[in-house]
Amino acid sequence: MPEDNFIDFKCPHCGTDTAFLERFAGTAQECPTCQEAVIVPPQSCDVGGKVPLRINTPRLILRRLHPQDAEAIQELMSDEAVLRELEWSPLNEEETTHWLETDQHEKWTQLGHPLNLGLELRDGGQLIGLATLLYQDDSHRHAGITVSVNRAWQRQGYGTEAMQALLLFGFRALGLRRITASCDRRNEAGARLLQKAGLRHEGDFVKDRFVKGEWVSTTYFALLEEEHRPET
Repeated sequence: MPEDNFIDFKCPHCGTDTAFLERFAGTAQECPTCQEAVIVPPQSCDVGGKVPLRINTPRLILRRLHPQDAEAIQELMSDEAVLRELEWSPLNEEETTHWLETDQHEKWTQLGHPLNLGLELRDGGQLIGLATLLYQDDSHRHAGITVSVNRAWQRQGYGTEAMQALLLFGFRALGLRRITASCDRRNEAGARLLQKAGLRHEGDFVKDRFVKGEWVSTTYFALLEEEHRPET
């Protein structure tokens, strides 16, 4: 049996020596010591990479959420259309505060734990939406993404801009091979956004989800790393 080859490096957060199998090169993994996310380098070296969790676009900054975002998140989570897309239930003020506090410590490199990023306007600093990335496999090569924009800021291209930024971040920074997204089949605007951002329509599942008292159909989209054609 061939021996497993490892990539050795120090964690950029805690400085501890660590190692990952070569098949994880270029991906974001959890440091076994401090549990912070690190980018596994392509080969053994002194220090691994940090995940750049501040993404700049021409008009937006995608960044981690903080407690001061409570009012903007509360407004977003009171929109029934947004909640239907996310399959979330409304959050009251106390629940929103608790959710934001919990998110500060979210281990998003673990399956089932999302990376939540706020969409902040570069001009004015207002939070106008939410983006999420959720790993779909243990190797961290496949992830699902979503973007939701406050109704007051829709139809201005912010959703497409954020989605394209997430695709670039996923493929270039996180080493993803495949990114997927989906929406309620009745959500024609959401489907147009995903296609405009560059994702490929893969098909529909008919009445595959029971959401808030009714069976709904889902439209699925995906993009492979080799299909990605960034604007810049």
